[in-house]
Amino acid sequence: MTESNSSSCPLRHHTGTANPTTFKMTDSNPLILYDISSPIQPRPYAPNPSKARFALSFKRVPFKTTWVDILDIPDVRKGVGCPAVRKLDDGSDFYTLPMLRDPTSGRILGDTFDIANYLEDMFPDSGGRLFPPDSTRTGLNYESPHKDTVFIAPLTSHQEGSKNEAYARFNMHVDATFTAHVMLVAQFTPFNANTADAVRALFMKRAHLSSWDDICILGEAREQLKAAFKEALTLLAQLFMVHETGPYLEGKQPTYADMIVGGWLNYLSALIPEEEWKDFRTWHSGVFARLHDALQDNYFECK
Repeated sequence: MTESNSSSCPLRHHTGTANPTTFKMTDSNPLILYDISSPIQPRPYAPNPSKARFALSFKRVPFKTTWVDILDIPDVRKGVGCPAVRKLDDGSDFYTLPMLRDPTSGRILGDTFDIANYLEDMFPDSGGRLFPPDSTRTGLNYESPHKDTVFIAPLTSHQEGSKNEAYARFNMHVDATFTAHVMLVAQFTPFNANTADAVRALFMKRAHLSSWDDICILGEAREQLKAAFKEALTLLAQLFMVHETGPYLEGKQPTYADMIVGGWLNYLSALIPEEEWKDFRTWHSGVFARLHDALQDNYFECK
């Protein structure tokens, strides 16, 4: 098994008041975020690890990153005793990242939403509130136009009555909207050179495709998919226009809901062609561009 070295993530500018006791407890023994390695590291690109990275930075909790090749993810999860939380459409376990390990408590979390809840519970007075009690709940009732789409790798679901259920539901619907158009990005996934062929074969197997060319959407088909993506984002974009002060759903104060969308925006910004990203930034009066820029400037570590 090949696992790349851990790298520290220095804190950048943040808002909010930190809890000195919490910092003293974790600074010398930071949390460990497991993220997907690539030739473009240390810039993270995968959407779900990016959500966790936003949450860690927003909570002002010191952490370091362990970079893991896609082929090594199953062994790494099994090695730390973290089972898969989802299954592929053939019933097999879907081992993915992020994971978060807390050396102090011994806890290991393998689901993005569980990580956010853990950070809120363990570090309530550090940074901002991911799930603020005085939230206006703007946008949390969002429903994806692709809510009934069946995906090869099922989306993270939410359970009725679970902690912060409204945010979990929002996460599921946002994931559905972006995942339905992931073929715009998948062909640009930055594989590590020594495992690229094997990872492509793995992706094709999961997607039940016989050729990598089937993943590559070009020409008129690509233009049509981009148009469909723009249309699918209309309702979500409108929710970011409710509070004119912006750029977040609740105006000037971000919540975990913004980071859910931000994880996908980071994915797009890192991988799609530059001209397409410039065009995307103009969609829907630029609401997603403003959200992306604000989150990147204030709450993203290890670009």
